[in-house]
Amino acid sequence: MSVDAVVLKGVTSGEGAGLAQRRLSFNQDWRFLQADVEGAESEDFDDKSWELVSAPHTYNDVDTFAHFQSRNHSGEREQWSGRTWYRKTFRLPESARDKKVFVEFEAVRQLAEVFLNGVFLGKCENGFLPFGFDLSPHLKVEGENVLVVMCDNSFVSDEEGEIKWSSYEGGARVSWNNPHWHPAHGGIYRNVYLHVMDKLHVTLPLYNNLETVGTYVYTPEVSPDHALVGVEIELRNEYEDSRKCEVRTEILDAAGFCVLELLENAQLSSGETVVVSSEGRIENPNLWDPERPYLYRARTRVFVDGRVVDTVDTPLGIRFWEFTADRGFLMNGRSMKLQGWGQKSTNEWAGLGNAFPDWMHFYTMNQMREAGGNMVRWGHTAGSPGQLESSDRLGLITIQPGVDGEGDLEGHSWDVRAQAFRDAVVYFRNHPSILVWEGGNQAVSLPHVKQLRSYCDRFDPHGKRAYAHRRPSKVTIDYSDIEIGTQGGHKFRDKPVVEGEYNREECPRRVWDDYSPPDFGYKVPRKQEYELTSESFAVNQVVEFVRRLGASNHCGGANWIFSDSTSGGRNDCEVTRASGVVDAVRLPKEAFYACRALFHWEPQVHLIGHWTYPLDRVTEKPLYVVSNCSEVELFVNGESRGFGKMSYKYLFTFDSIRWEAGEVEVVAYDGEGNEQARQRKETVATAVALRVTPIVGPEGFMADGSDVALFDVEAVDSEGRRHPTFQQRVEFDLAGPAVWRGGYNSGKEHSTNHLYLDLECGINRVAVRSTREAGRIELTARGSGLEPASVVLEAGQVGVESGVGVSPSAMPYDLSSGELKLVDEEMDGVSFEQSEGNYIKGFSYSGTRLSLPVMSNAEDGLQPYVDCDDYFEEIPEFMRGADYIQTSDGEKLYEAVDLMDFSVSERGTLYIAHDDRLSTPGWLKAYEKLDTGFVGRMQARPALELNDARLVLYGRKLEKNESVTLGSNREVGPDECRMYSVIFVPETVSDV
Repeated sequence: MSVDAVVLKGVTSGEGAGLAQRRLSFNQDWRFLQADVEGAESEDFDDKSWELVSAPHTYNDVDTFAHFQSRNHSGEREQWSGRTWYRKTFRLPESARDKKVFVEFEAVRQLAEVFLNGVFLGKCENGFLPFGFDLSPHLKVEGENVLVVMCDNSFVSDEEGEIKWSSYEGGARVSWNNPHWHPAHGGIYRNVYLHVMDKLHVTLPLYNNLETVGTYVYTPEVSPDHALVGVEIELRNEYEDSRKCEVRTEILDAAGFCVLELLENAQLSSGETVVVSSEGRIENPNLWDPERPYLYRARTRVFVDGRVVDTVDTPLGIRFWEFTADRGFLMNGRSMKLQGWGQKSTNEWAGLGNAFPDWMHFYTMNQMREAGGNMVRWGHTAGSPGQLESSDRLGLITIQPGVDGEGDLEGHSWDVRAQAFRDAVVYFRNHPSILVWEGGNQAVSLPHVKQLRSYCDRFDPHGKRAYAHRRPSKVTIDYSDIEIGTQGGHKFRDKPVVEGEYNREECPRRVWDDYSPPDFGYKVPRKQEYELTSESFAVNQVVEFVRRLGASNHCGGANWIFSDSTSGGRNDCEVTRASGVVDAVRLPKEAFYACRALFHWEPQVHLIGHWTYPLDRVTEKPLYVVSNCSEVELFVNGESRGFGKMSYKYLFTFDSIRWEAGEVEVVAYDGEGNEQARQRKETVATAVALRVTPIVGPEGFMADGSDVALFDVEAVDSEGRRHPTFQQRVEFDLAGPAVWRGGYNSGKEHSTNHLYLDLECGINRVAVRSTREAGRIELTARGSGLEPASVVLEAGQVGVESGVGVSPSAMPYDLSSGELKLVDEEMDGVSFEQSEGNYIKGFSYSGTRLSLPVMSNAEDGLQPYVDCDDYFEEIPEFMRGADYIQTSDGEKLYEAVDLMDFSVSERGTLYIAHDDRLSTPGWLKAYEKLDTGFVGRMQARPALELNDARLVLYGRKLEKNESVTLGSNREVGPDECRMYSVIFVPETVSDV
């Protein structure tokens, strides 16, 4: 249906009747048992001895960020796992009498089975998407009701190259339920809501179990001059008779003024569900943009006989965009480089796991914005409702997946994945920040990509969002609008490319550089995959961004990752994958400030490092400065040391600068010599005291049982300046109604949840969780030789009546960093480097080097490695003229599940020449070992001879345009070995 719009100018719409009562907090006062007991689902089970908890809740907050990573990306595997039980006793609020009542879980990890008053309602197996149930048929109008959730976080883990399951009681065995991809933190770790609605109501966007879709607000036509707004409202009548209603949708601007009103009438038979549609036009709309993320609201009210029976608010952002293969990304008609981060939607936090209030998700994402980011890619599971609301408000363009680890699935496991993607599209389709639906972290089969794409076409037909896969195959690219690349890869040049994962190196926050105490470099007991300092890691931010994403026709994309995670690390002397630009308590590394100077919309300059070196030794070192200006001048104690040498457009190097106590200053200029920005750093005196600074949510610290207060603890000198190289143990005393959760030290096992912690680089951050008791809490920090510090907070009372909260938790609204002003610019003189051969195409690489070359015309005497003098000797005749990848022998011990990825333009055979001193890695088992001398009809020698090594040949037939991913050289075996070689022989060459 379509109607003429009624535009009401200058009229403020009041809060719709029933809006505040429609969704109630159901977070507080659950009883929890970390064990499996028989009969716990029964209504009359005695749970009085169980622990009292509030959602968001995880039972893995005490055993995570506690174990060193293993080198094979397998993540932290030592958490407790198994079946647990949650029980909540409640009475219906007066407002729920004779109403429909639904429960919504934003997510439960991993398997959830839900019961009401002993009746099994259903389950959810995906672990990351919202789901709900209709409680009405089984509710007691008078007396107590008992809602029960069985939660099982048993998980799959990688061990010695094989995927093995711990005990698992039920549900789908799915790839993303693996610490390799996501930490296995179990529990009701996101919000729970009770929805109380009239029997004639707007449905909820909860397809899982309910099969309802709610509201759909879209803009089929947008320009700077006007916008056509469409709404589709799904209504359901649960009365026993037919009902007539009026559906009125007001489009409210940011100030609450109505700029458009849409009216429709509908009549619904008993039990009928209908969709009411209407459209209208807004003149001169405010556009949603990363520069200025302007949000309207679509407020839908349902009237029966002149009385409001239901009210629903839906976010609306008006914008238009385009992904192009030749001009990059355009937002609202102008060029914009996407620059941001990938992030796990678990968003895990040391000491807290994955369960904390939404204001902390906002905190993390506001840090992305403060660093100049304008996008986020959730990897590889859907961002949460709170995270998407944050993206809408902050202007972070979002790539939103369903659920995935890597690769395809079959049977019931695939059904769970596909249905979760469907549920994500339905639930999140009104968020203006989402511009891309990601179907998978890798390619899938033809039937599966068709199925996933169909959900976008069915449930988001007017959203104009792109559909995509990371590392797509020829099959998936035909159903994709863009390609999600990896490490600068771009297989299909006729499609636009958005980067999904670049700069995957690792570095802990505590290591400044090779010249700073206490360790003077990254000093660890054994060789690591990455041995970067904070300085070199920050420099890499510039080099990787420009090299991978710098071309003007590249849309930009995601640095991997924003905060340090417990998933997929490769340094076995750290408890995290330290690839973040902030650590696991969100303290920035130097890489954060480097990215801000690189990405930011205003003139920036940042000197990497500090200016407090030891007095008892001579320090002479290069200084690195990142700036988005044209020139940078360095001053030491007021004396100019000249201008930095520019490289990669944003990096300025000053060679051999001798440290002098005092101050260092960098001044950035535009091309005409006008000062644009400056930064000064001082030599800090000896630390004499501690300083404690609290960080709380927008309502203060609330006694709801799940709120968190953060405390920054710093070692400062007599002038209150943080000492940048101070590293020492600090002890804490906590008094009052709060639970200590502490922080962590990345280079130590089991450092969380203790009343002591090392400060690193002069600072650390700790957390306490609230209880259900209001009152005064006091935190005191003490350290040897330092004046102690204390801080006092009040935990505010939270109203809960008969198990039901009075309102949902608040989210921050004020943006501390102000309005974004992005600068349009192309990186002149920067080319998009893509290595290709005659047959190997779309090559991408995720190792330690910037790139690897793809070579053509293999023959004797050519070098298979980029970093040693080996050469091919007596290469098999049929391989002459083939393509080969010049691999790095320095990466023979490097661990990666996706070290290389490419496709081939012709049918042929891919050969891997692998050191026979090593056991066969898991990925190579899909290849045929050439101990017979034949692959198909092509004769081959069983080994490839180098001048000082013998590599055994493995072969696999590839079809035209087939994609392939190659992993690590070894999973177990001796360190004395050689890296494998890669040769592709097309049939046209082998036939000659």
